[in-house]
Amino acid sequence: SELGTLTNLTWMELYNNRLTGTLPSELGALTRLTHMWVYSNQLTGTLPSELGALTRLLAHMNLHTNQLTGTLPSELGAITGLTDMWLFRNQFTGTLPSELGALTSLSGMGFHDNQVTGTLPSELGFLTRLTRMWVCNNPGLCGDIPAGV
Repeated sequence: SELGTLTNLTWMELYNNRLTGTLPSELGALTRLTHMWVYSNQLTGTLPSELGALTRLLAHMNLHTNQLTGTLPSELGAITGLTDMWLFRNQFTGTLPSELGALTSLSGMGFHDNQVTGTLPSELGFLTRLTRMWVCNNPGLCGDIPAGV
């Protein structure tokens, strides 16, 4: 996709539209991207694991209120510059990856209103800058709250 050629792009604001289709894996080539606001659309498919290539600069990931599916890729844990990650109101399934515990710059995260299952990873206790966490309305989420959370 031609999107991957926009290597100088720092802000992507494509929210509150009727965009359809999937998130292209070429987003991982946008290594200068700091803000990815692609929320409130009708996007489907999975989160590309290539997003893990946005290791340092991506600070804000807002992909909420779409129709994204599948499990959250463990590669999200490599985006260590993230301060906000909002993936709520999608159709994600599976467990929250333990690799999210590597996002030590994270101050806000939202995974509510999905189909996440299993337990909260104890590694979330490493997120000492976290001030806002929404993981509600995931009917399959169960077990104990980890001591460090």
